[in-house]
Amino acid sequence: MKKYFTINDTKIIFEKEFVKKTYILKTIPKKEVEKVSKLIYSYYKALKRAGVSTPKLITREGLTFKYEFCGESLIDILKGKKLSRSFMENVVRQIEIILKNCKKNNLGLDPHIKNFTLSKEKVFYVDTFPPVSKQYIDLLTKYNHNTSQEIRSHLRTWTPEKLRYHFLADVKKTKELNKDFYKVAKESFIKSRSIRNFKLQKVNEIIKIEESNIALKGFTLS
Repeated sequence: MKKYFTINDTKIIFEKEFVKKTYILKTIPKKEVEKVSKLIYSYYKALKRAGVSTPKLITREGLTFKYEFCGESLIDILKGKKLSRSFMENVVRQIEIILKNCKKNNLGLDPHIKNFTLSKEKVFYVDTFPPVSKQYIDLLTKYNHNTSQEIRSHLRTWTPEKLRYHFLADVKKTKELNKDFYKVAKESFIKSRSIRNFKLQKVNEIIKIEESNIALKGFTLS
C-alpha cells in the first residue's frame, strides 16, 4: 500500500492479516505518551460505539496499535479508469453511513479518502490518529502555542456538521482519483439530502484552510 501525504507520521508494518501502526509525536513530549495512547484508544472505542466500521484492535502498547487488516485503501481503488457508477455509488453510500453515525454521535474524524479501505465490498474507516477529542486538541495546542489558532481552525473542518463537505473537498483536491467520483459523491449526498442547498464555496473554503496550514512551517497535529 502506497503511503500518501499526511500531516502526521505513522510507521506502518503489514503482518499477514494484521497492520501494526506506530504513531509518531512531533511536538507532544514523551512524558505524554501514555495519555495520548489512552486518548487514541478512547476515540477508537467511541467510533465503535457509534457504529463506525473500523478494524478490530488486536493489541496496543504505548503508541503502537495492532489492527486487523481491512483491505486496500480506497484512494488506490478509486484510481481505476473504468469503475462503474454503481460501484462508486455503493462506496459513497457506505461512507455516508459512517459520516451519518459520526454526526448522530457528535464525533469528528478526518474523512480523506485515504482513510477508508475496502474489504469484501465493505468500507472501513481506519484512521484513529489524531484522536478527534477536546482533550487531545487541548493537549496538542498546549505544546504548539504559535500555531494553536491554525490547529483549531484545521480541526474544526473535522467536526460532525462539516464532514460531508470535507469529504467532497478532499475528493476534489485528490487529482489521481477517477474523475467521475467527485460528481457521483456530490450527487449522492444531495439526492439523499445529507447536503441541502449545496454550496461550492464551502468545499473550497475547506481546501483553502488545509492547504494554507500544510504550507505553514511547524504546523502539525501531533
